[in-house]
Amino acid sequence: MSNKPRLSTCMIVKNEAELLPACLDSICEVSDEIIVMDTGSTDATIDIAKQYGAHVEVIEWKQHFGDARNEALKLATGDWILSIDADERLSKEDTVLLRSLLDGSHEYEGWFLQVEHFLSDDEDAVPISINPLLRLFRNREAYRFEGAIHEQIAPVILRERPEAVFGISRCRIRHLGYQSHIVVNKNKIQRNIALLEHTLETEGREPFHLFNLAVEKLRLGSIEEALSLLIEAKAITPSSATFAHLMIKYEAMALAALGRFEEAIASCRSGLRFYPDYSDLYFAMAHYEEALGQRKAAVASLKRAIELGPPPNHYHTESGLATYRSHAKLASWALEERRWREAEEELELALKDAHCPVSTWLAVHRLQRLLQHYSRAADWAPREPYLQGQEALTIHLPSTSSSQSAANSSGAARPSESWLLLKSQEKQRLLQYTLELMQPLDAHPEEAQSSPMPQAEEPPSKSGHNPELTALESSLQCLRLADGALARLQAHDRSQELAIAIRLICPIGAMALTLAEARGRIQ
Repeated sequence: MSNKPRLSTCMIVKNEAELLPACLDSICEVSDEIIVMDTGSTDATIDIAKQYGAHVEVIEWKQHFGDARNEALKLATGDWILSIDADERLSKEDTVLLRSLLDGSHEYEGWFLQVEHFLSDDEDAVPISINPLLRLFRNREAYRFEGAIHEQIAPVILRERPEAVFGISRCRIRHLGYQSHIVVNKNKIQRNIALLEHTLETEGREPFHLFNLAVEKLRLGSIEEALSLLIEAKAITPSSATFAHLMIKYEAMALAALGRFEEAIASCRSGLRFYPDYSDLYFAMAHYEEALGQRKAAVASLKRAIELGPPPNHYHTESGLATYRSHAKLASWALEERRWREAEEELELALKDAHCPVSTWLAVHRLQRLLQHYSRAADWAPREPYLQGQEALTIHLPSTSSSQSAANSSGAARPSESWLLLKSQEKQRLLQYTLELMQPLDAHPEEAQSSPMPQAEEPPSKSGHNPELTALESSLQCLRLADGALARLQAHDRSQELAIAIRLICPIGAMALTLAEARGRIQ
């Protein structure tokens, strides 16, 4: 008989026919048994679960997530429990890692897994945030969830076994429940608020419940009410609490939303005294400093975030804050101040993050054309419309740094950085098509008007001038005209915030419009 630890995957569901198959696909091979507690489905949810061999039971929904989960735990026979929801899926690459956690976890009572929250179901998408949550734990009769909503089991385990040790794993779970259509269809915000308010009435004003209610109020747009709840929760929450660092981040966010930027900065600074390696707070502080016109301080904060890098796994974070998003923001400020070379360097540093979006690569492409790389763009732009399947495309970017200018004087593009893009066929086609659509944006205005579908070759110059210089002059002229219009807009108070945003976005994000146009034409 095998001594291999057995894994029971437990979940509660209701009307999840659309999302459940992908969830079960992701865990069926790693699970020794699947326990599904249905709380009243009227669609095909139960039939789908049974098709995967799940043990399905139907229970009455009593407005209490913890109780429902505990019903599933009662039926589990495995050595370990994996708690997952229908709108989640175990990362394909991490199934082996998860099994290894069970095989080598003699000293651990549970594992925190990295729950990645997505707004898109695209496998290549970047998560909006990453939250370490205790989802894998030993199956013991005394271990049961507490709480009607945002139910917890870690405090119970520690209460039962004060010497318990938890591990923090890189194993990832993708969560799609924040997609707007899911939030609206399930009325999640109003449902969560009602459950949290009832919990506060029946269980007292515990800081964790106050914090979660504040988060829902922020989503609803009730900023003042959310801030009041956060202040109340903060006053009674020890800095060692697993959610304390995130509470400070949300408090600063609420203060900033109310225009109280100095207080938001003070909140971030106070938090950094307790969590000096939480780079998210430096990223947030930079934006609040910029809002107050403190550009020098904002730059220093972003550079500190980059220096620290992504926070350790036990922190809640957002994708790319201390990498490509900080570099892209520094690039946008450099572009605003016409420090072209510095902007290019920051954008190339952003590309070192594997999660950096295509839009940043396109911004580098466009900027380098403006920096007189126009004639050499064809040397390194991908010519194939797409790659088959999930093959990798490595795009080499020519450097314009002074240290390599001599090496590039011959006209050959020497790669300085490589960016690995794992893209679907549709995305490869879109990328190639977008590069072609960029042609009229940089061409002479007369040529652009006469050529709605540009060819891959450089457009001819009717003026008899060097086509490269014509394109550069035309692009710079357009930027100057745009800047003039935006400067006039900024003279009006009501338009100032919008104008500043457009001024920052235009140079670095111009290609987003082309992407949208390309997607529309492809579809």
